[in-house]
Amino acid sequence: MAVQMISHVCHPSCLYGAHIISFIAKVIEGCKEKTYGVRDEYRVSGHAARIILENVEDKAREYLKSDPVLWIPSKISIIKKNPPNLGVLTGVLNHMLRSTTSNPKIYDSHILESLALLEYRNILETAGMFFLQDFDINSNTCLAEVQQIDDVHVLALMGINAKAQRDQAVSRRDTWQSTESELEDYPLGRTPTWTRLKAAISNSPAMIMRPWMWSPRLSNTQLSVGHLVVMFTRHMWLMLTPEIFKGIRPHPNSLQEAMKCWTITSINDTLAAVAFEACNSGLHDSTGITPGRMGPKSRPFLDRCTLFFPDPDAAHKDNTQWSGLWEGDGYIAEFHRMMKVMDEDQQQMLKQGLCKVFSDLHCLPASGARVWTQKNDAIVFTTNPIFYKIDCIGRGGESQKRAPRARRTMKLIKGKRIFAADLMDSQPFDTDGNLQRKTERQKWRELQKKVTMAKKNKRVPPPPHPQRPFPMTQLEDIVE
Repeated sequence: MAVQMISHVCHPSCLYGAHIISFIAKVIEGCKEKTYGVRDEYRVSGHAARIILENVEDKAREYLKSDPVLWIPSKISIIKKNPPNLGVLTGVLNHMLRSTTSNPKIYDSHILESLALLEYRNILETAGMFFLQDFDINSNTCLAEVQQIDDVHVLALMGINAKAQRDQAVSRRDTWQSTESELEDYPLGRTPTWTRLKAAISNSPAMIMRPWMWSPRLSNTQLSVGHLVVMFTRHMWLMLTPEIFKGIRPHPNSLQEAMKCWTITSINDTLAAVAFEACNSGLHDSTGITPGRMGPKSRPFLDRCTLFFPDPDAAHKDNTQWSGLWEGDGYIAEFHRMMKVMDEDQQQMLKQGLCKVFSDLHCLPASGARVWTQKNDAIVFTTNPIFYKIDCIGRGGESQKRAPRARRTMKLIKGKRIFAADLMDSQPFDTDGNLQRKTERQKWRELQKKVTMAKKNKRVPPPPHPQRPFPMTQLEDIVE
């Protein structure tokens, strides 16, 4: 709002010369789109007026050189923006501007209401001054505390065209809010192509995926399910070498903490290099077709539970990364031991509980023949499609390029023996349990080792010398 503040100006009289009037007119006409002015008026005697008007031209020039004009661009910007509450905002700003030189009377009810909402009087009584600190011309509402749409009383004060401008502003705001909400809910649109989705997941998964939140339906999960998921999380992260961590290795103590370890935020904070991949499961359109998808259909997260928690009779190889989890203290071995002591109904409930947890995980390792998969020194994770901000995959004409062959990468997974030793060290010591798991051969070897050490530490005396017969012939000769 362009405001001109000119002080010490008296009423025109015969003493005003034509040059003074023209000079003041030039100052007024040169203001930047002046829309509001403030004038100080003094009622004085004739003798005082003569004293004031002496050298008035020089005094005016000196006064203007002191830069006394205060330009406030608020109203100009508000008029250009044309918010739905233009009249309310203008009334508040004009009242504050008038209050800089006097205590104006308030005649309009909407100004009284706005000042009450801003707690104008309470702040003045406490601080002695009032500022619109939350006023932001670039925000959507400019001032959130006041009325957001001009009512009929404000429109009647603003003029004949105020209602049309108000309706136009409301329509524009609703359209903008709808577009903004659409962009926030669907950053790539409702039906992006498979190529765009893969690129978005690879570059910025947090933009295209909704954040993970703890589901209240998991609060009634069985304790055995929570115990297995915690073991699964600990053992999976224990397999990785320390060099690839930039944060603390995850060690959850509850089901909620374990599930939080598999969110994209936690994974990015934990690992130095990560690669996220899209999953095409459940992204088909209304006809059941997933257009633009390359490769076979991905397994849904619900079915991935059987990959990480296989049945005891499932086939597996002993020389793979999985073998360390199938044996001894591994979480899969613990899962099989729990299944062995349960009846059929309890086993089914345990599997269903695990599937329910896995269907709600944010990410999982891109496991297959290997537990951990790496691509260019980065650990690969598969994202859960139920968190994607899309409806389905759409059709597109992008050309599908074959991915370049990955170069030989550094070793990120521990060896089988090292992982087995770390896994044993990570378990709490249980004397009875350890003795029960020892085979007869292991017990015999430990006994032999103890006996051997005892023999090595025992002092062995030197062997006895053979006894020689005493020479009696010389003694007999002496006696004779």
